[in-house]
Amino acid sequence: MTSMNILIATAEQEIYRGHASMIIVTSVDGEIAIMPGHAPLLATLRPGEVRINCRAETDSSDCNAIDIVVLGGFLEVQPDAIIILADAVERLEEIDAVKAQQALEQAKKLLVSSDKAVAVKAMFELELAIARLSIVRRNSKQSFMKPS
Repeated sequence: MTSMNILIATAEQEIYRGHASMIIVTSVDGEIAIMPGHAPLLATLRPGEVRINCRAETDSSDCNAIDIVVLGGFLEVQPDAIIILADAVERLEEIDAVKAQQALEQAKKLLVSSDKAVAVKAMFELELAIARLSIVRRNSKQSFMKPS
């Protein structure tokens, strides 16, 4: 299996540049898993996780399996490269699980608002809180499962 060139950036900085065997993103049409040979694609990203996976045959010095949260942006898939231009990015170490849980509960309450603008904002906050908590939980399970 070959790897793909990946670039993730915001307007302010480059977040990741390397190779991967698979990348998973959340678009407005749902979750997309992209592997080498994927058809060209342009997609709008929703708040959600971006997971970059590496395989054993990928040079480990050039691939870091990472989990980040994007607050939206755009994805471009070309035969030789994947580019994600994110509105903003949060790394695992920047996520406060307690605050994310509180935001989730608050968003659930506001989601039923009769004010459409409030409900739309609540949906955004709900998606963001779910993505944050998902990354925190997955990484805490991995830490728990690693031998000491």
